[in-house]
Amino acid sequence: MLSIIGFVVVLIPLVVVHEFGHFIFAKLFNVRADAFSVGFGPVIFHKKIGETDFRVSAIPLGGYVKLLGEDPTAELPEADKVRALHHQEPWKRFFIFFGGPLFNFLWAIIVFMAMMAIGEPQMASQVGRVLPDSYEAKAGMMDGDKIIEVEGTPVQKFEEVFKAIEDKPGQAVSLKVDRKGQIVSLKVMTLSEEGFSMYGEAKKVGFFEGMVPNSRMTKVALANPDSSAAKAGFKNGDEIVQLVAKEAPQSLFKPENYEQLESTYQSWAAAKDGRTQSPVVFTLKDTNGATRELTLTGAYTGDLTKDFGIYSSELFVEQAMKDTPAEKAGIKKGDRLAKVNTIPIRSFMELRQNIQKAGEEKGKVTITVEREGKLIDFEIVPQVSSERDPMLKKRVQYTIGVMPVPSMIEPAMIIERTLNPFTLIYKGTERMFEMSARNLISIGKMFLGQVSVKSLGGPILIGKLAGDSLSRGIIDFLKMMAVLSVGLGILNILPIPVLDGGHIVLLGVEVLRGKSLSIKQIEVAQQVGLALILV
Repeated sequence: MLSIIGFVVVLIPLVVVHEFGHFIFAKLFNVRADAFSVGFGPVIFHKKIGETDFRVSAIPLGGYVKLLGEDPTAELPEADKVRALHHQEPWKRFFIFFGGPLFNFLWAIIVFMAMMAIGEPQMASQVGRVLPDSYEAKAGMMDGDKIIEVEGTPVQKFEEVFKAIEDKPGQAVSLKVDRKGQIVSLKVMTLSEEGFSMYGEAKKVGFFEGMVPNSRMTKVALANPDSSAAKAGFKNGDEIVQLVAKEAPQSLFKPENYEQLESTYQSWAAAKDGRTQSPVVFTLKDTNGATRELTLTGAYTGDLTKDFGIYSSELFVEQAMKDTPAEKAGIKKGDRLAKVNTIPIRSFMELRQNIQKAGEEKGKVTITVEREGKLIDFEIVPQVSSERDPMLKKRVQYTIGVMPVPSMIEPAMIIERTLNPFTLIYKGTERMFEMSARNLISIGKMFLGQVSVKSLGGPILIGKLAGDSLSRGIIDFLKMMAVLSVGLGILNILPIPVLDGGHIVLLGVEVLRGKSLSIKQIEVAQQVGLALILV
């Protein structure tokens, strides 16, 4: 249902804007517009205003403006010829034909301006978590670092970080980070994976393996009922709100996230004030919000899991979705996802990446879970699905259908907002031209066979993308509308007869010849154009 709503809400404004572009130039040059229709096929509603019949038709996949004299074979009274399309000067007909795509481009600019005026939430380039033993950890990156520069280019958003390393697969990248006010220079190695260029070409792209934007909640889970934490009364879903070494009251600490919890407890192992051997008092909040205190003793290595059997809840299964490979294999709620193909996993992000890689390479994967202290292996064939991102790039995904226990904290965000009208116009226009250039280059690469024609989508895909963007919020929805508006404008200026661009090309031929094309020549051109579209 959301796809249908999204489809209608996205497509109808684009159709109205496009057809209005043709209509307004026709009226400007005194060409009679007999009908303005949103949709094709049977008319379900109409109202005549002035000389134009405004219609809503049954099939909402486009629209049309019916102009007097569109058919050059039609005989017209002498009095009507002055207002007929094909009796207008070529420059006037050019603007009537080009008006539709032009208004799509203008609409995209307006939508981009609206996005910037409302304010675009963006992930700030602040690292929530650095995975242990990753290239980032080995390079010296720490939880909470804020990336301020990549290869000498200032950055504020993770989007800028990802773009900066995209073309550097398997390379050492220079970073500068702000660490609590201190600027630190790092050299971090990227990994390489299959991806896409901005034009839709398959290529190797660089990415950081161990950098997670999100921190984790201090929500804990237990995998072994014989662990000291379980025996003391810890329960899955308990949240650690405070901890203190009983013999060192000054050690009292209230962690804001699991990363702080881990690093604080780890620091106690090297402390010299007695807390190393002291029992630890945890203040817990259960799933109902009630608090209680529990005390644990043990050998303090600085590792909560080794010492007490405490894990972050991140890799615990909340649910194996119905009829998915995970459910069919036997994975259950409460299982700890421990390994993928014998490789230990450190985050849910890493779980997804490893399943994706295994699916691409072998079409199957071995998932190891811990259940009541025992490790169990499951051979699973991931389910395969295809979907597109907001830039319409097709991605094949391999998933097994597990839902993790909610444990992630929202990443640090920045709101980019501009209210200066001149800046809005400039940046909106810049983004429109950038998007148009990408579309044109991608189309060129399709003709050269460098980009698959399968990367294009039809009405069903547009509906799904529109519905998905609508569910993510107004900014994502507006971005989708702007992308589609530019795409519609570019499509219509292609030099293919029956499209606006084809009409413009025929008009150019007419100007060069110094006389109109014959009816036979126009019909042949239109048949060729229709064949190209269908192919």
